[in-house]
Amino acid sequence: MALKARPFGPGGMLMDILFFGGVLASIALGLLAWRQTRRPGNPGAARVIVAALLVFAALLIGFSFWGQYTLAGHHAFDEMDGLYPFVAGPLGTLLAAIAALIAWRARRRSGTEE
Repeated sequence: MALKARPFGPGGMLMDILFFGGVLASIALGLLAWRQTRRPGNPGAARVIVAALLVFAALLIGFSFWGQYTLAGHHAFDEMDGLYPFVAGPLGTLLAAIAALIAWRARRRSGTEE
């Protein structure tokens, strides 16, 4: 039995709105964190940690999109295995929020906050 492509993901329109809202929140938090670490005076360790967290968050969100919204993802993660991509999206958003918090803390500790 082949899966048919659907215009929306497995949870209906509300889940799609929440997913894409989380993606937009992740992008906003990621840009905020990246901007905070690129200003002069921030320690190098914070830059590396924030960059690593943002890359990992992007990978998780990409995996979540692939698992929920593509036919190949539906084939690879069917039934209960579908929870992996379902949880990866919010986890990616959480990592982006943690990266923004780390960047803000590093900037505040360096004394270069405006």
